Amino acid sequence: MKKFNLTLVLAFVAAAALVASTNAQDAQKKELPKFKQDAVSLWLSPSNQIHNIGFGEYRSEKERMNEVADVVEPILKKQGVKVYRNDPNESIKDYTRRANELNVDLYFAIHSNAANKKARGNEVWIHRRGGEAERFAKRVNEAIMSIYDGPDRGIKEGYNRFGDRPLWETSDSHMPACLVEIAFHDEEKDATWIMENIKPIGEVLAQAVLEHLSAEHPDALEK
Repeated sequence: MKKFNLTLVLAFVAAAALVASTNAQDAQKKELPKFKQDAVSLWLSPSNQIHNIGFGEYRSEKERMNEVADVVEPILKKQGVKVYRNDPNESIKDYTRRANELNVDLYFAIHSNAANKKARGNEVWIHRRGGEAERFAKRVNEAIMSIYDGPDRGIKEGYNRFGDRPLWETSDSHMPACLVEIAFHDEEKDATWIMENIKPIGEVLAQAVLEHLSAEHPDALEK
């Protein structure tokens, strides 16, 4: 009887895994919004933190987050979004200055987190709650949590992130902006998850951006 029950349990687990995999594949096949060419624009800002080294083979935050951005960028461009991408050799003050000069519609910074080598979770930062920035952040957070099995640390305000200083990229940008911290690269499980899921992470983030722009700029959609 015990053997029979174990067989049933294993069969149930396998079936559940198949359903989850199918749902993930269906989500990835979802038709993406298409925009009139360059009718909407985005500043894409993967981390430039070359000295922020993760667990094991993770290497630097800069390297890994630029790999994620390498997935995001062509998807957005294919759907008609004008993408401006940061220069990793410049500073974050250069990024916000240039984004403001270009007057882009959306600012999106992509980072991974670090703490005490034990913390896990995804979180998204905005300057203050309310308005389009928070709506964008919620979409980004939901996108990551749809494929990530760690804690949901939610949406956080960055206006006092460093006590007397705000989180720069969300405070100095003149357009709606958010900064995602994709899990903790100094924790083994999270670092491994990021390394093994660069493509899915980039795909769900691109989808979140496109769905947000579609909701906020419906007149820019291709008929």
